[in-house]
Amino acid sequence: MLQINKQLTATLAALILIMVLVAAGCGSQDNNDQVLVTKSDPVAEENVLTIEGSGVVGTTRLTLQQIQGMQLDIIQDDYFALNNWGTKQYFSFKGMSLWQLLSKAGVKDTAQQVVITSEDGYSITYTIADVKREDYIDETNPEKKYKMIIAWEENGQAYDPTQYPFRLVMGQKEPGDVNKQNWVAKVKTIKVD
Repeated sequence: MLQINKQLTATLAALILIMVLVAAGCGSQDNNDQVLVTKSDPVAEENVLTIEGSGVVGTTRLTLQQIQGMQLDIIQDDYFALNNWGTKQYFSFKGMSLWQLLSKAGVKDTAQQVVITSEDGYSITYTIADVKREDYIDETNPEKKYKMIIAWEENGQAYDPTQYPFRLVMGQKEPGDVNKQNWVAKVKTIKVD
């Protein structure tokens, strides 16, 4: 009888150990699955545009789909670009006015500047007056007037929606203005102060 109890105890112990290991394995598997889903989710951080700072009512985080659904004026136009080497060319962009986007996010009357930052840390600062302007030019066509825009499409091709699909684009301030250096690709954050 004592021999049977030892065998039964050993069997029960082994069975409990197997159940614990199986349960632990299942829990670990669930956690791994959850991480994989998060990592492969294209709506994760990579395509969210954040508008923040003391110059807006609160922090706003927007996906491309949310921005496109905001019922703001869509701007589709050919923007003239002049770079540091004197190269002149046109790029066709589709997007919306940066000022309209910021207004929708709740810009305060006290706001004075806007800092546009890309996913790699490059940033450029504009005054609120710069962002509101609707008369940026194309030196080759004096009648053409541009707004500063956040674009999501260039030359008929949409930007990759999983890699910050936003680009700041603007015309020239005056003839000879090297404006292409002011364009910011993969915009991640717009800080208004």
